Amino acid sequence: MTRRLDGFDPSDPVSRAELLDRMNPEDLPSLAGFLGGYMQEDWRLGFGSAAEAAYSFIGEADLDDVEELAADWAMLVEGTRDLDLEALNRLLRERFRSGWYVTSKSEIEAVQQELEKALRE
Repeated sequence: MTRRLDGFDPSDPVSRAELLDRMNPEDLPSLAGFLGGYMQEDWRLGFGSAAEAAYSFIGEADLDDVEELAADWAMLVEGTRDLDLEALNRLLRERFRSGWYVTSKSEIEAVQQELEKALRE
């Protein structure tokens, strides 16, 4: 995991709740920038999937930006692991003003895979 998750215990409900509280634009600015820039209301006009949007971001961003988004995304994955899709979409919409409506957790995983792949290359 990333340095931002140091001290995080996935089996501790308090630790999970604290991480969920950190799901906001102030604590995750790279995530907020990606969601606002690539996953806004009409994101489907430019991309066929969230992973395709991540691929586009990777192609346009420098390595530091990709690393920051990967760190923020890892926090999103862990922080929302126990949320159902309705709660996840509400969090993305209300906290990040995202136009992305997640229909499957596999969409979240696919973006993470794109980011991890970019960091390996």
